[in-house]
Amino acid sequence: MRIVHVIDSGGLYGAEIMLLNLMSEQVAMGFEPVLASMGEHAIAGKPLEEEARRRGLRVQVFRMMPGPNVLGALEILRFARREKATLLHSHGYKGNILLGLIPRRIRKIPMIATIHGWTGTGEINRMMLYEWFDSLALNFIDRIVLVNEAMKSHPKLRNRPRLRMEVVMNGIPLASDPVDGKGLDREVRDFCRGGYTLGAIGRFSREKGFDRLIEAVAILAQKRQDIRLVILGDGDLRRELEQKVRELGLENRVLMPGYRENARSYLPFFRVFVLSSLTEGLPLVLLEAMQAGVPVVATSVGGVPEVLQHGKAGILVPAPRAVDLSEGIGRVMMDEALAAEMADRCKKIVVSTYSSRAMAENYAKIYTRLVD
Repeated sequence: MRIVHVIDSGGLYGAEIMLLNLMSEQVAMGFEPVLASMGEHAIAGKPLEEEARRRGLRVQVFRMMPGPNVLGALEILRFARREKATLLHSHGYKGNILLGLIPRRIRKIPMIATIHGWTGTGEINRMMLYEWFDSLALNFIDRIVLVNEAMKSHPKLRNRPRLRMEVVMNGIPLASDPVDGKGLDREVRDFCRGGYTLGAIGRFSREKGFDRLIEAVAILAQKRQDIRLVILGDGDLRRELEQKVRELGLENRVLMPGYRENARSYLPFFRVFVLSSLTEGLPLVLLEAMQAGVPVVATSVGGVPEVLQHGKAGILVPAPRAVDLSEGIGRVMMDEALAAEMADRCKKIVVSTYSSRAMAENYAKIYTRLVD
């Protein structure tokens, strides 16, 4: 079975890692996946493309003009036909729009789309327009895959009987080497060892709620002198977040060292992993933190409550208030026995439910039903 995975990647974050894990498992299962990586002409290479090649995965690069590029869509379609692709698998709104809006009688190749989540936060901007077109394109895609059950009730999806939706939980590889700290950024390691360190990983974008997390640290700092925060990632909001750190006088308590290629390797250095997102699908970084045995405090969004067994495996707080985050983190800090119990439960949950092999097998079942 030949699958063309279509994505316009902005980094190497959750959706990208999930796709790499899926493709690696598909190769092991005897499938022939290829990464169709879109981007603008000025972009020489992308982290996703480099990592895919490092893993021995096949990559086909497509560079095109931004926006609704019909010629770019047709180029991808011609490639898929030359490859005699069994189906197209889109990961993100751009692939959904460009290929989903091509009539099936022209496209001919079956298509599925995985919705990893939404980045819009209600603000009126260009992303709102893209998400509107994305919502329209879903009507013409053969299967819509959601990464958690809760997404079915999202305003963009509920009361839409025409959509053929299925759920496949994200997964991560279960085998991982213990982290000894060698080869990791010394600045980050030393900072973590200098106090009670909270950790977060993700793009510096509005929906990740890092501004609230920084405010929560300011609240906690009034009671605990050794509290500190590391946020691994980068993005458009860096200057704004740095300004907030200065305004709150947290320069010595908050470290934002930038993007790290293997961010999950730093997880064991965190006393608590914090997911402060305003919206999520099923974040892989959450599964990685759980597998690493790090106690979790997370906002109750998307599939997060289901993964954390509605509070049995982690502290859930409402989004997006900083005071709620600080109270949730405070519970973990004050009760080491609770933290250890939740961390142990998290490890077992990942092993039993959220492996990348189980994810790949569930996708294979959908592929088979679609092409038979």
